[in-house]
Amino acid sequence: MKTNLICRFINLNVAFILLSFIFSNCSSPRGAETSASDTAFADTASSDSGVSTSPEPPSNDTVALTNLVKKLLKWHETSGMQFEGFPPLKNKTTDTTYSGINLEKNKKAIEELRQMGMFAESFLSDYRKIAVRMDKELRDGSSFWREGEIPTFSKDVNEWCNCQDYPDNYLSITKLTDIQITNNKAQFKWTWGEDFYYTVTAIKNAGTWKISYLEGFDMSNYNWGWWKKNKGHFGSPE
Repeated sequence: MKTNLICRFINLNVAFILLSFIFSNCSSPRGAETSASDTAFADTASSDSGVSTSPEPPSNDTVALTNLVKKLLKWHETSGMQFEGFPPLKNKTTDTTYSGINLEKNKKAIEELRQMGMFAESFLSDYRKIAVRMDKELRDGSSFWREGEIPTFSKDVNEWCNCQDYPDNYLSITKLTDIQITNNKAQFKWTWGEDFYYTVTAIKNAGTWKISYLEGFDMSNYNWGWWKKNKGHFGSPE
């Protein structure tokens, strides 16, 4: 009698173990897939974090725009420093102050810029408007320009780079950032690092990018009318 009870007890345990094994096998593939998926997602997330991924190669437009900026900077640093886009005029050769801008020479300077092939007509048009405004302000006394000094409408930097000096390795450290391209129009900034940024826009025409705006030649960045507002604090300019 005791032997029969023991055998019956063993048989019940064996049946329970078998049923547990069957149910476990039915559910385990689903759990295994989820675990593998979670592992793959974790690997992808780790890759997206920048730990193991390689940077995307630059687009053709990014390369072209970078080369355009470097070409501009190289021109300005090597020969553009002597470029007179806004040549001043004197009433008399003996005067020590300028009375206006030589707008005829400004036209020739604009043609020289056009021949370089780097500038869109919209930039050249704005360049002319700046010259006309300078001429007007010098003639009506809103601005003042003494020979050997910077005019009161300008800041103490060069408009082409908003800088005074180029670093020795400026071409190798020139980088573009915040690039936005829409319908053949690009807006971006170039930088030499250390929180130095210069805003540029360009347009693509017949497959070629040309500069349409430079931050240094933004009409709103000039100190128009500064002398007229402040000359009372300086007495006679002569």
